[in-house]
Order: sequence, then C-alpha cells, then structure tokens
Amino acid sequence: MNRKTCSWVLAATIASACLPADASRAQAQPAKAEPATHPGQAAPPATKGETPQQFLAKRAGEYTRTIRFVGAPDSERPPSTGTSKITVILDGRFIEEQNEDVVFGRPVSGTRIYGYNNATKQYEAVWMYTMSPAILNLTGTSTDGGKVVDYTGVTYTGNGGKSTLRARMRQVDNDQFVITLYTVGADGKDSAFQETTYQRKK
Repeated sequence: MNRKTCSWVLAATIASACLPADASRAQAQPAKAEPATHPGQAAPPATKGETPQQFLAKRAGEYTRTIRFVGAPDSERPPSTGTSKITVILDGRFIEEQNEDVVFGRPVSGTRIYGYNNATKQYEAVWMYTMSPAILNLTGTSTDGGKVVDYTGVTYTGNGGKSTLRARMRQVDNDQFVITLYTVGADGKDSAFQETTYQRKK
C-alpha cells in the first residue's frame, strides 16, 4: 500500500494503520454533574447562551457519510459512502460517533469521541477504527463558537517517523457538517486530500 493509499484509508475510516498505539489520557468524571461543566473547571463564556458542549450535542442523530477525494491523483477515485450515528454521552459532556463504511471492498467500523475541555479551552477528539489498534488524539480551536473547529493530531509510522494531520470540522447547517483532512508538508503548508460530508437522515 503506497503513501497516498494509506492517507485515503486514514481519511475514509478514521485513522491510518500507522497511528500511535497508546491511549489518550482520560479525564475522571463524577457520577453526577451539570451537563456543561467538568470538576474543578469553570464553564467558558457561552456563545448566545450556549456552551460548546451544548453546541456539540446538537449533532446527535443518524447520518449518511459521503467521502470524496480532493487531492490529485486521488481526486479521480469514486466517492465512498457510509453511515454514522452520533449520541450524547456522560451527562452531556461528550458526543460519540459510531460509523460504518466500505473501504477497498471491505467493511470498516469506527468510533470517534468529541468534547470541549473547559480548562484548556480547546476542543478534543479521539478517533479509532477496526483496521488498527491505535488511537488518534486531536486538539482543536474555534473562533466562532464551534461552527468551524480546526483540529491537529500526529500520526506515526512503524519506522519511527511521524507526520502532522489536520482536520477541519465545519457546520454547514443543522442537518449537515463537513470534515476536511489535510496533510502538512515539509514546507509547513496544508494540503487537503479528503472530504467527508455528513447529511442527517430524515
């Protein structure tokens, strides 16, 4: 499998087989708490009366996923499709996505968890899927209350190499959002290679 193909697998199915195997640090959660706050953390200023966690929670539902390639030569590949179910978990602190796709003719399942850390004032995400035992950790920022979040993570190869991966999550409207993935070259410039559109099922 060449590097371009490995990048496509990463985009279409959550993370490439080259991702780090160590798990992300888990934040301890109490049995009962207010939905928008973490222990010992003050809630961030609300955007129009809404916390980042409440904004994320509005994505709950079932979606179709359409995966397209936006970088040559992979842009000539036909789109891939799948489904996604997003639920609110842990008293409203996080959302969890379970998705199912077909990649290179084989079914692939994935899990993604998204949240907002009030202490660091950053969005956080972890992506996992059935083709790898690794976990991809992402942190992100937003300047518009979460409508557009720019995430950054690091992927690792088996020979000790690593590369930066960026993911932009853009809320189009209440029923659609788009995730665009970018690799970062040696020159520090982002290069988009894949775009996934989530459309809420009616």
